[in-house]
Amino acid sequence: MQPSALMYAPTVCAVKNTYQILIPVTAPVILWVRIGRRTYYDESNGILRSDTDLHRITVPMKVLDTAGEYTVCWKEVVKRSPYFPKIGEEQGATFAFRPVRNDPVRAYMIADAHGMFEPPVEAAKKFEERYGKIDFLILNGDILDHSGDAANFMLYYKIADAITGGEIPVVISRGNHDLRGKCAEKLADYMPNENGNSFYSFRLGTIWGILLDCGEDKNDDHPEYGGTICCHGFRKRETAYLKQMIRRERTEYRAKGVEHRIVISHVPFTRIENPPFDIEQKTYGEWVKLLNEHVQPEVLLSGHLHRMFVTEPGEERDAYGMKFSTVVGSEVRPNESHFSGCGILWEKDCTTVMLNGQEHLIEKTN
Repeated sequence: MQPSALMYAPTVCAVKNTYQILIPVTAPVILWVRIGRRTYYDESNGILRSDTDLHRITVPMKVLDTAGEYTVCWKEVVKRSPYFPKIGEEQGATFAFRPVRNDPVRAYMIADAHGMFEPPVEAAKKFEERYGKIDFLILNGDILDHSGDAANFMLYYKIADAITGGEIPVVISRGNHDLRGKCAEKLADYMPNENGNSFYSFRLGTIWGILLDCGEDKNDDHPEYGGTICCHGFRKRETAYLKQMIRRERTEYRAKGVEHRIVISHVPFTRIENPPFDIEQKTYGEWVKLLNEHVQPEVLLSGHLHRMFVTEPGEERDAYGMKFSTVVGSEVRPNESHFSGCGILWEKDCTTVMLNGQEHLIEKTN
């Protein structure tokens, strides 16, 4: 059981070459993390934050990977008056941390939980019973059913707590249902991001990955959104980011020690769906072209369709001539509380995905 001020164990999210440690709390506190002799604060321009229910502390990956543990420290804010605020005594909780160093590397992906908690957690536990402890967790969008209430965001961290206990890395990607509701505009405050952006790269051991965020799944002017969405321009900014990232390939996907390259996107943008979901064909085609010619990933990991299958290059649903596999890995029936996720096993020369107990081998081609 976590100490009373912590709602759940921290979620240690991989962003670029850092970890963003996200810590939900039950009361106003000032909070910091100690790793060895170093201290990292949740602060805003020198001011310790307390008016939040989710603290965020960014630490260098190398520091936490080397230390193998971290301590969350906090003090209750009894009264934050302009002068002589009343602050409680220091409390703390220490968490072990296991960086991604294994060979093979095991991960489990959960997408499209749509508000469910026990079914996706149980699915992850069953995977671990069969294949061994995972090295990191992927939460690939639509964990919520909507963002009509900020309290819904905490389901990401409740699931991460139940599976990781704050002891292994997590990768979190946004889904299209996350964009729906009055609190959706606050997503950047409640999820890992790079300078406010929900698209970014990350590195875990020998695995390099990039998150691409398709946003909504219909055109911006669709009546379902009531004029509240402007995802087209957002996707164009992602294209520019992808091109910039390619120019620094030697510190990204061509960096020393990278053996596997993956793409994570809630929406499997390598397909063209039936109207009104057949959007952004020019943009998505350009993404695939850039990935093919430069990044050369092994696999795109996605959800969104509430089904499980693998599409290989050249097959019927390969809309843009991809040179990598697309995995759609979440079988969901919310009305029946049914959930199946996707297990991934990375070995030196291949990747294996497990869908409903069936293994699919993806061989490396580069």
